[in-house]
Amino acid sequence: MKRRVILAALALAGCDVGPDPVEVERVRAGTETVRQQLKLPETAQFKGVAAHGEAVCGEVNASVGMGRTGYERFIVKGGKVTLASQLDTDAAMDAQWQANCGD
Repeated sequence: MKRRVILAALALAGCDVGPDPVEVERVRAGTETVRQQLKLPETAQFKGVAAHGEAVCGEVNASVGMGRTGYERFIVKGGKVTLASQLDTDAAMDAQWQANCGD
């Protein structure tokens, strides 16, 4: 029994359980696309960013020159950025978020 546990531990030790490099690159590209849309891209702070199918979704907070905007949701799909502040209503962002980000 002890030998099986040791063998199982050794087998698992070689498993690659790190992040998927393709997903990491998609998230990096998505956040870079968002940065390009901002007035002061160097001030961008991101949280909750993840790839969902063809979209990258998350939240961004950046300075607009007179303080920070506060975190707002964004969706990057097909190279196009949609920021919550660009839409007329929160319900419009909620609908796009549900369709693209699965939450």
